[in-house]
Amino acid sequence: MNIKRAIISVYNKDKLENFAKFLYDNGVEIICTEGTSNFLNEKGIKTIKMSDFIGFPEILGGRIKSIDPKLLGGILAKSSDEKHAKELIDFNIKKIDMVIVNFPSFDEIIQVTKNEDTLLDFIDIGGYTLVRAAAKNYKDVVPLVDPKDYETVLENLEDCGDVPLQLRRKLSLKVFFSTSKYDATIHKVFSELFAAEKFDHEFFEILGELRFGANPLQEAMLMKFLGENSFIDCLENLTPHKKPTLRILKDIKLLFSLVSLTQSNFIGFSKKGVFIYGIVEPNDDEKKEFVKFVKNWKGGVIYSDDEDVLDELKYSRHDCLLTSLNISDKERFLSFKPMILKMHKKTVYRKEDYVIDDDLVVKQRSVNLASDLETFSDIEKIAFEVAKNHRSDTVVYIKGHKIYCGNQACVDREISLNILSNIMERFEENFSQGTLIFDSSINSEKIVNLILEKDIKKVIIPPHLPAYSKYLDELKEKNVELKITSRRYHRY
Repeated sequence: MNIKRAIISVYNKDKLENFAKFLYDNGVEIICTEGTSNFLNEKGIKTIKMSDFIGFPEILGGRIKSIDPKLLGGILAKSSDEKHAKELIDFNIKKIDMVIVNFPSFDEIIQVTKNEDTLLDFIDIGGYTLVRAAAKNYKDVVPLVDPKDYETVLENLEDCGDVPLQLRRKLSLKVFFSTSKYDATIHKVFSELFAAEKFDHEFFEILGELRFGANPLQEAMLMKFLGENSFIDCLENLTPHKKPTLRILKDIKLLFSLVSLTQSNFIGFSKKGVFIYGIVEPNDDEKKEFVKFVKNWKGGVIYSDDEDVLDELKYSRHDCLLTSLNISDKERFLSFKPMILKMHKKTVYRKEDYVIDDDLVVKQRSVNLASDLETFSDIEKIAFEVAKNHRSDTVVYIKGHKIYCGNQACVDREISLNILSNIMERFEENFSQGTLIFDSSINSEKIVNLILEKDIKKVIIPPHLPAYSKYLDELKEKNVELKITSRRYHRY
């Protein structure tokens, strides 16, 4: 085996025992810092302490333990350079073939302490330097920073006694990414601590290409926030030969957020990022009615857990069919015209939202209204989520166990109500009684009159300004039930 000498200095010891034992059993000399050395020795794996290897003790409370020419020279020496080989001999430096290093995430540390001196003590210098040096010289040294890669490296060593160049390149890139993220997190933590935040850092994981972005002329790449939960993680494409577009993903995300709130049977339709129509616990006639109406629409995404509904839409002109069904025969969906995505219900919550429009970038706190949802019925939870996800001046309507919306970011609430009336006509539904959910306060006599004219029984609204109290009082006098949430909830 080509690996003769390895440095191991790790904070995360997951999967280390098995990998280190393989190295030891194959005659690899293992050099460790004290903590890692004690861990491996307890497992019966003999190591050489780093202080003994370099002939210099750990000093300054452990701040200096792995910065030494005998280590860095052994890592950075190029085997193809005759001058390097001569200098190794002249200065009695032994070649090092593998460096395994990782360090605690500053995201974890900041959860435990915000003390400046303690945080400074946690900034890694030596291990960070060693693994970056190994990444620089990946043709001669195998750099390992992620325990998930141990098994892959071990398999290659078992197969051919070495680590292929292409894998070394990938491992090197992972090191540079990990160390850049590490530095960015340190900067973020101390910037917040010193109240000097001037830059923000976000890292993304590339998931793959989209069919196209906002329109067919735009190439697009799908990404997610690194290390964060995403609705994308909960999706399985049963028609892998088809890729979504940005518009399709917006509809999928909207329906995903609604469906994950309930265990009730639900069918729904969203198009161009706008929720149009849905039914909670539909009966057979209502399912047929739903299919009849949505078949007249081109594009958009439909959610259903009813196989008959999905089969009825096999040749529809919709973009995607979304389902939570446990499907045994997945291959039958390959012949469907719309793409088919299976989702696993999960509530995904981020502390911050990003609003990006060309060169305008806004980071805002997410609105969490979990306490309000506790008082809502299942259908109200879904309808409320529609209002919360859509932009300002949206109106959502509940009638029986049906939900209608169809408008987003209107000029004002009056226009929203007019659009909603048009949607109701499209679905041949009488717009009267039921519940209305506004995402902004009722602020005009005309809105009050429209509510009374439609004989609306219940209105859900966010907190209002004192000047608007008269409109609410008028509704109360007419026996309209009012439910006021704890805070405003539209996104922007």
